[in-house]
Amino acid sequence: MFDPWPDEPEETDPESRWGDPERDLPRIPTPSVEEKDVDPEILETFWRSVVLANVALFGLSLGPMLVYFRGWWLWGGAAVALGALAGFRVSQHYRAFDRRHNAGEDDADPERNA
Repeated sequence: MFDPWPDEPEETDPESRWGDPERDLPRIPTPSVEEKDVDPEILETFWRSVVLANVALFGLSLGPMLVYFRGWWLWGGAAVALGALAGFRVSQHYRAFDRRHNAGEDDADPERNA
């Protein structure tokens, strides 16, 4: 058989240096704390805050884009108002939770009173 490029090196397989990803990838560990071990009030406050913070982020980012790019003042304003309201509610939930759980602590802590 005739080789038109006798001086060319053999082509290497670029994927050979990674091995078998199905077998070689590390396993993700499972958390040691289950949701059932968490105080239900803390869990509810956390998830409520997560949802409201996402709504706030969505509204406060989508609203100005609707106004600027589409000229939809009504929809953009409503989105900003919804986002601001959701952000305010996150703040209220956090402060109420903080007051309930730190009511018995000493008020002389300078970091908390700042």
